[in-house]
This record gives sequence, structure tokens and C-alpha cells, in this order.
Amino acid sequence: MRQRGRFARLAATGLAITAIAGACGDDDADAPGASEYCQASLALETAPEPDIDFETATPEEIAAATKVYAAETFLPLAQRLQELAADEISADVEIGMAGVNRLVETGDFEAAFGDPEFEAALDRLHAHDLETCEWKTVDVRAADYAFQGVPNEVDAGVTSFEFKNGGTEVHEMVLFRINDDVTETLDELLAMPEEEVITKTVMVAQTGAVPGEDEYTVTDLTTGRYAMLCFVAEGTHSEDMEGDGEPHAMRGMLYEFAVV
Repeated sequence: MRQRGRFARLAATGLAITAIAGACGDDDADAPGASEYCQASLALETAPEPDIDFETATPEEIAAATKVYAAETFLPLAQRLQELAADEISADVEIGMAGVNRLVETGDFEAAFGDPEFEAALDRLHAHDLETCEWKTVDVRAADYAFQGVPNEVDAGVTSFEFKNGGTEVHEMVLFRINDDVTETLDELLAMPEEEVITKTVMVAQTGAVPGEDEYTVTDLTTGRYAMLCFVAEGTHSEDMEGDGEPHAMRGMLYEFAVV
């Protein structure tokens, strides 16, 4: 599940993409155009979710819809980033653009984003963004079955959640903002019917990893209550074989924190 953020934010196993965009962190005064670049990078990291029903669509329908989405939504964002990128990262941006173009041509996420060279380029670009855009980071370690290392309070603003799976099963981090008028506890919300919960929360980010690997997801946090949960089924040890147990959140893999 090596789907480093940015161009690969379209995860082949879920495609849960946040639709939140906003201003980036403080600019580097010695880097002309850094502010525009940071905004373009954030827009790409938080590209809107494609309107594809992955549970019922055929592989051919998914590929066709993905091509349209990639060409109409993802490619223009990537091209804007390429226009604003500094010379020092141009080679890595070119590698990323090649992956985006493959997605436009094939509609196949693995073919577009599965190259180790592509993944390495995205790692370098992410490190560049964290430094240049001064985005905050929150380290999240997934264990069986808990999130570890997450503080009780996180500052508002653009934040990269650095997710590391230290467990023996596949884990994900689905991040929700709880609506301001909601008084129920996280446990009470989890016990509610799904159709009721979605009226009280907004999903803002998602990522996941197989055991021993790491991922990240970037979002622009506003003040309020937030919760992270893992909905992977117990017994899922790889991407290819889903377990038949209850969702990890029901085993206690959930965590609430405040953004201030």
C-alpha cells in the first residue's frame, strides 16, 4: 500500500480523498512564488473525491471513469503545480507528472503510481513541502488496535499526518471533524446508525498502510473536535485478503483530539 500522498492520494483501495483546501503556512521570504506553490500543492494533496461507485462498478467502468476524473480534475492541478515548482524539485515533479499522465491514459492506479522511482520522488517532494511551506506534522503510529503518539491538542492550520503501521494487520486512519453543535461522546457516535452519524461529522482526511509501512495525508485543520478511526476488518493482514472480523474501531481503535 505504498501510495505516497500528493499524486497518489487516489488510493486504489478506497479513494477516500478529502475535499478541503485552504491557505498554506508561512512563506519562505527567500523563495519567490513559494506561497502560490504551497497553495497549488495543497490543492493537489486535497483534490476532491471522484464520483465513482467502486463497490458496484465493473473494472471497465472504473477505468473509464478514472480516466475522465484524472484528465478533468487531477491533471490540471498537477500542471499548475508543475508551473510553479522551483528548479530544485523540477526533476521529481516531472516524475510525478509522468504518473499522472499514465493515469489519464490507463485509468489504472497501480500502473500509474506503483513505480518505486515514482514513490521515491513523492517522498522527496513531500519533504520539500514540509520545509518550504512550513506545514505542521502529527505523527500517528497504528498498533493492534490503537492509535499511538497523537497529542490531545493540535494547532489549527495545514497539517501532515505522518502515519506508520507498527501492527500486524492493515490499518487506516480516517479523520473526521465533529460538528460544533454535537454533544455526544465518540463512543456514543460510534454506536449510532451510519445515516445519523454522517449528519454530525465531516470526513476530512484518510490514509492507510500495510504492516511495517508508512503513509501520510495532508489537510487544513480548523478549530474543533476531531476523531480518527480505523474501519479495517479484524484479520486483514494484507491488501489481498480482507479479514472477516469486526472493524478495528469496535476493538477500540479510535481517538479524539481537539484542534485549537
